[in-house]
Order: sequence, then C-alpha cells, then structure tokens
Amino acid sequence: MSLDDLFGPQSGEPEPERAAPAPAEPRAPKPPKEPRAPRPPRPPREPGSRTPLILGIVAGVLLVAVIVTLAIALNRPSAPAPAESTPPATSEPAPAPSTPSATPTDDAVGEPTTLTFAGTGFTLADADGDEVFTFGWRDETANAVAALTEAFGAAPSQRVEPGDGSHYPDYTVYQWDGFMLFDMVSTPDDATRADYSQPTYVLLSKNEIGGIRLVAEHELAIGQTVAEVRAAGPALEIPRGNVGAIRFVFDPARSSAADPLQYSAFADTDGTVVTAILYYFYSDL
Repeated sequence: MSLDDLFGPQSGEPEPERAAPAPAEPRAPKPPKEPRAPRPPRPPREPGSRTPLILGIVAGVLLVAVIVTLAIALNRPSAPAPAESTPPATSEPAPAPSTPSATPTDDAVGEPTTLTFAGTGFTLADADGDEVFTFGWRDETANAVAALTEAFGAAPSQRVEPGDGSHYPDYTVYQWDGFMLFDMVSTPDDATRADYSQPTYVLLSKNEIGGIRLVAEHELAIGQTVAEVRAAGPALEIPRGNVGAIRFVFDPARSSAADPLQYSAFADTDGTVVTAILYYFYSDL
C-alpha cells in the first residue's frame, strides 16, 4: 500500500482534472397565480350604536350607588326612643268610662197594630207598615197562634169542628173574641196540608181586637150595610138560610190550589149589615 492510498495524492504532484458535470435541464416555468377577489368593504357603524353600552354603564353605577346608600342607612344605629314619662300618682280615682245609651235602629220593627188579610194569607204589621209576622194558608199554624196570642194579648180557646167525612175534614178552631183560625186535622187516611185546597181558613166578627185593627180587602168591615157591600163590587150574591141573609163573594176566580194557595173573600150579612168576613177557598160545586 502506498502513501497515496493512505493520505491521497501529495501536494507536490498535480491532481488530475475531473470531468465537468453535465448541465441540468431547465425547469418549466410555474403558471401564474390567479388574483384574489377583493374583500367587500365593512358596513359603516350606525350612529348611536354605543348608546346601549353607555346606558348600561350608567345604570350599573346608579345601582351600586343605591346599594351603598341602603347599606349605610341600614347599618346606622337608631336613636334610642325617649322614655315615657310616668304621670304623678293622684289620690282621686279615675272616672269610669261612659256607656253609650242604646238607640233604636231605623230598621227596627215595632209592635203590631194591624192584622191585614189577603188572598195568600194574613200579615201583622206595625204602625209604619213593616211586617211583624206573615202567614200563608199552607203554613203550620203553631207560629201563627203564638203571634196572634201575643198581638191580641190573650190566648185563644180551642175546640174541634167535625167535618163531613168526605171532602170537608175536621178542623181545630183557635178562637179569640172576634177572630177564629181554623186548622185542618190531618189523619193517615186523609189528604195532607200540602194536598188539600183548604188547610186553613179564618173568620172575623170584629174590626178590632186588643188594640189590633183587622183590615179586610175591598174595605169590607163588620157593621157595613148591605148597600155599602154591594157598592164594593162583589162578584156573587148567595142567599143564606135565614130570611134576607146574603153572602157576598169577592174574587171567586182567584181561589187556586196552585202555589201559592189563594182564597176568595166573603162577607156574610143578616140581610141588613155585615156580621162576619171570611177567607177560604171558593168552589161552585
């Protein structure tokens, strides 16, 4: 092995010339890039677009100020309440409070002064015409007896008037001096008060009882003459058993068993004057 093999050719000797490399082939030119489309211009900002932001900032500042003010007010110590002064003790007793006197109200009902009759029943009324008690012909009579007893100032006598065993039942009669209240006696086999056309009826033979004035329709009154009754316009005249006696019938068509039960008015005479006024169910049978 020579030195040239180990260290290469020595400097004293010329280096053989290397062959020149072959020239590179020219590259093809790149195609030109397409120009970019221009960006659209940004829309101009609307005037006042910052107004909501400014208002929000102002509202926030005001809210903080209110919160701080409330916190200061709530944390401020309250002034102590002044102590109540104790009045000096006196030896005189305190006057008793006065009690207002009771005064009657405008809607208070007074004592009855009239007993007024109508087709549907009768009514106790005071001097101002306010109703004290009202009775319908189908009502139970217990309350009516109590109200009339208090109004007349006396309790009634009591008896039973027998019926005819068919369409006319037995009646319990509550009788005051000048007034009678007839109340049917119900039996298991008979019609009830709700079914019967005449469960209750009345007869008056005075114009006043115990300071209570009895008032019938058509201005009928005990002691009226037959001529005065005829002038009131009765619908019917029915001769009675006694010679010359006449029963005058008013409003016969009004009698009705429908609700409310209604009666007609009757004036009995002795041929000269009225002796009794009745309210009961009229029937031409």
